[in-house]
Amino acid sequence: MSESLDKKIIGCNFPQVHRFTQGYDPEASNGLFSLYKYREDFPDYIPNLDGFMISSCTKLTDFISSSFSHRLRIMNERAKTILEQHHLGSYRFYPLVLYKGKVKYDYYLFNFISTYSDFVNYEKTSFQEYNIANGEKSEVFFVKSRADFLHKKSVIEHEKGISWGIWGSEIVMSKGFDQNWIFLLSAYLMQIFM
Repeated sequence: MSESLDKKIIGCNFPQVHRFTQGYDPEASNGLFSLYKYREDFPDYIPNLDGFMISSCTKLTDFISSSFSHRLRIMNERAKTILEQHHLGSYRFYPLVLYKGKVKYDYYLFNFISTYSDFVNYEKTSFQEYNIANGEKSEVFFVKSRADFLHKKSVIEHEKGISWGIWGSEIVMSKGFDQNWIFLLSAYLMQIFM
């Protein structure tokens, strides 16, 4: 699963959501940004996610791209139902409201905790630098270990900015990985795999 830059699919903007309605406070104690500190567990509250704005020329899709986090995904009921049919590990769906002008659309924020990166065989996996803002990719490269991968990811983000990350070109999983899982490596690779 990956985000599209095709304007015939998503409309005029990428990401599709990049601002909030007037009066919504993402920095409130139960706002969107409060979820950022939960990387290994979930909050004991349901966050207030009633205030996400899309422009009038943005098309509604099953998955909505946002500039807020690669770990938090916005999706509609149809996408939620499909994902719930698979093994996803630790996750939560939170109600989210999208506004297109004054019209409200009910969506969900998918929040997951990924531990599947432990199953990646880093030495055999090929990677690319990837700019999520424009789809630009580098040549394929390899790393020797998870630590090497994390170091390279940090260097790329520092030198090129937060829109840059590492994309798995061909991901090889280690023995012991259950092939029936949908796995989520987004915390490291900016991707979700099915």
